[in-house]
Amino acid sequence: MTNKARLLTGLALGCVLSTPALAEEYRGFYFGLWGGSGMTDMPSSAEIDDAFDTAWVQSILDSIANDYNSDPETVGTLTLTDAGRSPSTLDDTTDVWGGTIGFRFNRWLGMEVGYVHLGEVKYDFNGVVNSTFDPGAISEDFDYTMGYRFTSAGPTGAVVGFVPLGRRFELSGKAGIFFADTRETIRLYDVEFAENFAHGRSDASQTELFAGIGATWSATERLAIRVEYQKFFDVGDDSKTYEQDIDVINVGVLFK
Repeated sequence: MTNKARLLTGLALGCVLSTPALAEEYRGFYFGLWGGSGMTDMPSSAEIDDAFDTAWVQSILDSIANDYNSDPETVGTLTLTDAGRSPSTLDDTTDVWGGTIGFRFNRWLGMEVGYVHLGEVKYDFNGVVNSTFDPGAISEDFDYTMGYRFTSAGPTGAVVGFVPLGRRFELSGKAGIFFADTRETIRLYDVEFAENFAHGRSDASQTELFAGIGATWSATERLAIRVEYQKFFDVGDDSKTYEQDIDVINVGVLFK
């Protein structure tokens, strides 16, 4: 056998023998914690204003007054009138956090299960209600706040692909399912008496899709830093709550 043939044979044997070792190096469990910022595609503040307009507030006030006036034990007649509001505010940027447990099968493929909390969207405005009571035409104004909240959280499961770029750096991509528990709450709050005079809640449990891409830097053999972009699709239920995509940018720590 020539020297060249011996060299090629040695290289081939080395590759064959090293493949299980490389696979074993990447194989195993890991877990991580992460946090970041989310951006929802909620309707604009003006569009939400149209949904919660003066007529909407007045219908609630009329219902409260009717309940009072129809009670045989009450005396007199109560009239409630929406007397105006301040400009609304919408905060659709949320604080997002989560945890992950993963198992890596080899250099290229793994799976992850986890939990994610996508934060809380907030919409608010302040208003004034005029209360008139007869007989006596007793009239007074009181301040109220209107608050709308949208939040979603739940378990996740995903398949993850990896592209190692050297010993310490790698890219990753994932696709999976988000088992979303989504809640929408609305309340009108009497500032003076510190109590709700109207409150509503809608819950939706949906199975949604999500995907993400990331980059991981291994600081040591046991510790890594991952930066990710994730997108959660159609979170919520149009028949019960708003339905929206949520974009997330997060940074996490992985323990191997």
